[in-house]
Amino acid sequence: MTTDKEKLELARVVNKTQHLLHHAFLRGVFSVLDAHNLPVLTPAQVHMVMTVRQQREVTLKQLASALHVKAPAASAMVERLVEMGILTREENPTDRREVLVKVSAKDESHMQAMERRHLQFAMELIDKIGMKDARLWAGLCRRIGAALAQEENL
Repeated sequence: MTTDKEKLELARVVNKTQHLLHHAFLRGVFSVLDAHNLPVLTPAQVHMVMTVRQQREVTLKQLASALHVKAPAASAMVERLVEMGILTREENPTDRREVLVKVSAKDESHMQAMERRHLQFAMELIDKIGMKDARLWAGLCRRIGAALAQEENL
């Protein structure tokens, strides 16, 4: 029988590992920024840019919702990233009241470089833990992703 104490210990392991993974991925992002002589972004800005890139284009309202922030906060962050030339804002042709946010064309190649660095890091980690454990890990990630997606749709 599983106890709350055991669950808490497992939660600590998961939390610590997630934290280590997050920082390792951020190191990869910052190495790409440095290599391309790009401005240093905060982790929140990196998260915003990656969220926008993942969805290709989003409204400010959708972006604020995805980031779990209020629309004015998302708008201020977007504005700063537009000033840096990383994101673009344009009027939605189907609803002129909405603003669409996209990754700028010039920075898309940098985003691709970041994605390649993330995948390279993941492949290096897979080499370290072995294919058997990597397959188990990927299976767990799929299950966790499905559980989180289901929770988001509630």
